[in-house]
Amino acid sequence: MAGAPRLGVDYYPEQWPRDRWEVDAGLMADAGLSVVRIAEFAWSRLEPREGAFELDWLDEVIGILSAAGLDVILGTPTAAPPAWLIEQHPEILPVRGDRWVQQFGHRRHYCPNQPAMLAASDRIVRALAQRFGSDERVSAWQIDNELGGRCYCAICQVAFHDWLAERYQSLSVLNEAWGTAFWSQEYSAWSQIPLPDATPVPDPGAFGFRRNAPNPGLALDFRRFSSDSLIEFLKRQVRVLRESCDPRQLITHNLMGFRFPEIDYRELAAEIDVVSWDNYPVLDTTRRWTHPALAADAMHGLKQAPVWVLEQQVGPLGWELVRSPRLGEFRLLSWQAITHGAELLCYFRWRTARFGTEQHWHGVLDANGQVGRKYDELRALAKELESVKGMLEGVGQAADVALLHDYDARFALQAQPTNPSLAYEETVHTHYEALRRLGLGVAVLPLGADLSSYRIVVAPSLYVMDESTAAALAAYVEAGGVLVLAPRTGLKDRCNAVPERPLPAWLDELLGLEVTDFMSVPQEEAVRIEGASGALDGELHGWYEQVELTTATALATYAGGGFAGSPAITERELGDGKAVYVAGAADATTLGRLYRLLCGRAGVTVLDVPSDVELVPLAREGQKLLVLLNHSDEERVVQLGPGDRRVHLGRETDDGGLHIEPLGVAFVEGESAQRGARSAVADASA
Repeated sequence: MAGAPRLGVDYYPEQWPRDRWEVDAGLMADAGLSVVRIAEFAWSRLEPREGAFELDWLDEVIGILSAAGLDVILGTPTAAPPAWLIEQHPEILPVRGDRWVQQFGHRRHYCPNQPAMLAASDRIVRALAQRFGSDERVSAWQIDNELGGRCYCAICQVAFHDWLAERYQSLSVLNEAWGTAFWSQEYSAWSQIPLPDATPVPDPGAFGFRRNAPNPGLALDFRRFSSDSLIEFLKRQVRVLRESCDPRQLITHNLMGFRFPEIDYRELAAEIDVVSWDNYPVLDTTRRWTHPALAADAMHGLKQAPVWVLEQQVGPLGWELVRSPRLGEFRLLSWQAITHGAELLCYFRWRTARFGTEQHWHGVLDANGQVGRKYDELRALAKELESVKGMLEGVGQAADVALLHDYDARFALQAQPTNPSLAYEETVHTHYEALRRLGLGVAVLPLGADLSSYRIVVAPSLYVMDESTAAALAAYVEAGGVLVLAPRTGLKDRCNAVPERPLPAWLDELLGLEVTDFMSVPQEEAVRIEGASGALDGELHGWYEQVELTTATALATYAGGGFAGSPAITERELGDGKAVYVAGAADATTLGRLYRLLCGRAGVTVLDVPSDVELVPLAREGQKLLVLLNHSDEERVVQLGPGDRRVHLGRETDDGGLHIEPLGVAFVEGESAQRGARSAVADASA
């Protein structure tokens, strides 16, 4: 359950004159803020020379902020190693996939395995922890900033060999797992194993090949190793902090949402006290509200607990080019993050930078430091949050559906994307979008989570499979759950090799079918499918499979193409539940029809609303709360039907219609809140 949401801001006092600090702290407090994140890029000011720490200015800043009633989240500054460190140890600079050495002058210019970087990191983090680890003014620590990147330096290659030796124990096991007899790639010494070529996969329209494409087992394991290297770098700082810090001070790291493809966030989340993430919705050029919603739900699902957003968009942003939110969208995007589980929202940044790469990344105040529209909007939001504080305390997500994702599958598909229609992030998003547009609460969970409380579980891209995962999914179905799997499931084992068994591997009996053939065509090419009474009519794009049924039945069949008349969507009853297989890459409309059908059978309520209105079902001690977010520039009306309820922020008419202003928010509280919403807009029932 979440506490009452708090608002905060990211502040860079080292970039502004000393006589401005009190002014800024006062303005922050007057705006209703209660938290400030500082220092995550201040290494050169904190340690201007090796071992010469200058922390008094930071102590002074913390004192000024605390006197204004603001809690401090203190960042460890390792994302920006200073110039003197690079000059002394140029080997710290990371080697990118094209074997180019990243130069000083940006950020994240370090290899997480370099001994000199690790020693310097230990030194600065320990100095900060010893000075501020028992400081009551500091409530939390953020480690580094937006960890990411894969390094291809010589130290990483040696570390990769050590990682492989620990994982496989012997070269014979590795050779067998990777199938290195292919093309005479067998290894007789760990030192012979190369780092994989990182040339991008050619554009699908060119039908090209990567001439140095790596062994799939090597490619997958290097991605795992790179993820583990960054997590170990984080863990090292966690250990240093735990040695000196009061347990009251929480430890976090700012993740980058669902789309970030380089780190296994499930493993990273296990090492910190609270999951934090950075939320910049306007970077999504499609402007689909489901993208930031998916990111928020995925971050919440890592610990199935409230999260912090440590960087929330406040205005126009960009480095070289600029994108602006719509006027009035600030409030809507803030409420979206809060209703998806954020109990802290820190806006990036307090004041737009006068210097450096992020001069176009606008803050609450512009570079001139004057109060303006964005400040006024933030202040109004803080007052609005205070007015509904009691309603939001103790609220948690309400979801009948779980959506599973797997980092091994994501890493494997990076090496062999197969077809654009199977792209990992977009595949998961398409299923999520179809579910959310039906007004469903969706818990987005990493593989291995407890599924027992969900009536429907969707796992759209389990490209990599193993026996234990298959057994857990079968147990869920037998206990009465509805499981939905999608094409290319169970194609590989955990070593990225194709198993010697019918596909989908270890799931063929559960699904009651065998995949016998497939068609991979241009993504825009579609094949029609038809279901009984037209309920499942739709299209599959780019990829579709031929299946032979053993114990399953067909819910829909191909209406054309080479597999015409054969099953396209299947269902098998097992125990008290059902296992459903979608044999092609379906669009959101087709999936919406499938999920409407399955929800009806499972007794899960589906709500019809305009496609640009987001419904977020919440609950508190059995009481229902429905939040509606209007992502349209026009007013939307949702018919709630009869019932006992209270409406907050929105406007209800005598006939039960809920009017939501453009970019507006409404709360409906009461048992009938989720019973029968019906849209007054014709396009609601896709």
